[in-house]
Amino acid sequence: MLKFLARSTALVAMIAISSPAHAETLKMWGPEQITEPLVAQLWNGIKADFEKANPGVTVEFMPPTGTISNGAVQAAIQSDAGPDVILTNSGIGRISVVRNAKQVMPLTEQYEKRGWKDEIYPWLYTELKGQFGGEIYEVPDGLDALGIWYHKDIFEKAGWTIPATWTEFEALMKSIHETGLQPIAIGPRTTGSAGHLFGNLLQSASGKEVIGKALRREIAWDDPSVAAGAIRLQKLVEAGYIKKEMAGLDLDGASRLWFNKRAAMFVAGPWFTANARKAGYDLTNAGYAPMPSDIKGAAMPTGGVGWSWLVPVNSRQPELAVKWIDFMLSDAVMKKRAQDPASTMIYPREIPGVEPPTPVLKDIFAAAAGGVGYNPSVYLPGTVLDTYFQVIQGLISGQIGGEDGMKQIQAKMAEAK
Repeated sequence: MLKFLARSTALVAMIAISSPAHAETLKMWGPEQITEPLVAQLWNGIKADFEKANPGVTVEFMPPTGTISNGAVQAAIQSDAGPDVILTNSGIGRISVVRNAKQVMPLTEQYEKRGWKDEIYPWLYTELKGQFGGEIYEVPDGLDALGIWYHKDIFEKAGWTIPATWTEFEALMKSIHETGLQPIAIGPRTTGSAGHLFGNLLQSASGKEVIGKALRREIAWDDPSVAAGAIRLQKLVEAGYIKKEMAGLDLDGASRLWFNKRAAMFVAGPWFTANARKAGYDLTNAGYAPMPSDIKGAAMPTGGVGWSWLVPVNSRQPELAVKWIDFMLSDAVMKKRAQDPASTMIYPREIPGVEPPTPVLKDIFAAAAGGVGYNPSVYLPGTVLDTYFQVIQGLISGQIGGEDGMKQIQAKMAEAK
């Protein structure tokens, strides 16, 4: 505790000493949910703390109009009137887009100079260093941990539990299907939702090591050891455990199916707590578990870097931008965010003594404590993603088989640089 207080005090003192003497404005591209009262309350408090520690500085939030995925971040940077620092959904696939367009600054030097490399999990720093030949363009703000959400009351009444093995999980879905309830909901018209379930199935069928090799191109995506998850999805659709009609649903539609208890399970990350709050769902009734696997150690959440800080090349306040990132990485801010009712994610390093605001977040933190596997949606090259999501859509609608789908993904991987 004393160490924590001393560190926080030293950080505040350092920032105060180096505060600018004249008025400055830091334009920040904020989180997507900043228009929600609960989220706005948290971020306005952080903004006030930063401004207090930096006399003369004003933080101006730019309500985001989208992400890298839909081009909004790129457009904001190109406008030349855009943000000084950006918080957006990330992962190597998305970061590659703005990095290749030379729209964001390399931050590798800051990792050493400002000690950021010690502010994130060592495995995460290693992962980032390996993505662009040693250069790093993002600072992780939050990690994802995708797994199965289920209704505690329905499971308890029926005597169901999330089992340990895939074989038992198939039996569970058969039992749920026989009651007339949808075993699992998915909204593949939203690409993220499609990838969440599919990544879980790939990991369950093949294990983290194999999927990692496929992402590093050490194994072909149509190799039987990788294609097994796609074949599982095909079989779930053929058995009726995933309705073909779900191919027409987006994330909101599939979420409503689950919130209204017409589906027993849903694959999502900690951010789903925000969707649940908006839907008025009782989060004490939400259970969470990794996708079962017959492979020892493979039953873990999938994930990766979900949200990151970026500094545009045309930032008018680059020094203030990195100071803001310093502040966001501090123990005080990270702990404040992790315990706030608006918290919806896992942070990039362990934060001892944190009490998550909801029981389901506590379950997710516990499930992810041993690490997470790969969500290919945030690791695949951008030029492969369209095909990846189209294949998932095709599998759910019953238009293609698992082996053919993985051949299509492999063909795009072979073309990608």
